[in-house]
Amino acid sequence: MNEINLKQRMMERQLGGVLIQFSDSPAVLYAAKQAGLDFMLYDCEHGIIPYEKLHDLMLCGNALDLPSIVRVPELSRAWVSRILDFGAAGVMVPMMETREQAQKLAEWAKYPPLGRRSYSGGAHTGYAASGGHSFHMEQDNSHTVTIAQIETARGLENAEEILAAEGIDAVMIGPADLAISLGHPDTVLAEDEIAGIRKVSELSEKYGKGFGIIGGNALLREFAGSLNLMVSAIEIHLWHESLESYARSYEEIRRKP
Repeated sequence: MNEINLKQRMMERQLGGVLIQFSDSPAVLYAAKQAGLDFMLYDCEHGIIPYEKLHDLMLCGNALDLPSIVRVPELSRAWVSRILDFGAAGVMVPMMETREQAQKLAEWAKYPPLGRRSYSGGAHTGYAASGGHSFHMEQDNSHTVTIAQIETARGLENAEEILAAEGIDAVMIGPADLAISLGHPDTVLAEDEIAGIRKVSELSEKYGKGFGIIGGNALLREFAGSLNLMVSAIEIHLWHESLESYARSYEEIRRKP
């Protein structure tokens, strides 16, 4: 069974993860674990990793005690419930803007009496033997994290309604899309955006929900005391930064007499 209690972990300490869009080798999980990261965030909104591979990666992560959060591409029962069946410790839906959407997310992510998620054994139970439904339902309801991603001006306006929705465990800010929605796509540290994010941070504390940001370290430092989930390591950016560093070192070697 999956005994990873991501909900408890994120409320006890600030967790740091990496966003994955195309790397589908278990070796990445071992490297992340050895590096000291706390979770993997798989991006099914913009990424290319298929269902079957996600299943295998998340099983491996659970065995390594490296939980997985999956950003699904849309708010739908087919995505939300199934990705949790595959062993995800958390599910995140982008572009959340209303209380009604938040309630739907919670409904599809939680078992009765909290929601209406359909029951099946599988990866989320560690492929345990049949039976024990009540135990597995209660464990999933208390351990997994249901995340509403706020990344539009309308989402900011309705942030309190979203956070107040029963069954929503955390919110995650998407600063790039939020900046676009606020009218300044190339400036994520603009005054109105910082004020909006601070509002969400304060509401998260008010309702006892987790608060996270996917963004650069400058933005994370701005909210250092409030974060439960941090993601500044983005797979393609890591490649760019590392390769650029090596390219510069090669150029220095070429210039050496």
